[in-house]
Amino acid sequence: MQHVHVTVEINRSLPETFAAVSDHRNFLTGGGLVCHLIREGKEHRNGIGAVRTVRSKKYTFTEEINEFVINKSFDYLITDIKPKVPVIHHNGWLEFTEIDSNKTRVDWQSHFTVTTPVIGSIIGWFAKKQLEKTFTQRLNHLNH
Repeated sequence: MQHVHVTVEINRSLPETFAAVSDHRNFLTGGGLVCHLIREGKEHRNGIGAVRTVRSKKYTFTEEINEFVINKSFDYLITDIKPKVPVIHHNGWLEFTEIDSNKTRVDWQSHFTVTTPVIGSIIGWFAKKQLEKTFTQRLNHLNH
């Protein structure tokens, strides 16, 4: 199993940072990604039950939000990848911590397993490195 963990300090208030990151469509669009909200969440547009697709050059990921606490955290699960790849996504989540009134720490984590026999761990390591780069780029984009 691979564990991706990226921490970035954002030069915005906690509520502003959470609002920007949880706006999936805007936050996850750019840098080679395009995100669409397929289904709105039950109590909050981007909250529990929301389903989004995130398209990269090669893959389209369908993700569902399964936990959502405003200004604190949200969890998601990749439920489908097209074209199919031998990956099991165990969980992903983002946690938000106020450092001061104009600075917020965001921790983004994801666990997944590449199930390809023999070389799965090597493929997983490369995927982990690419995801760390992508997560960091998307979060750092908020500082510009």
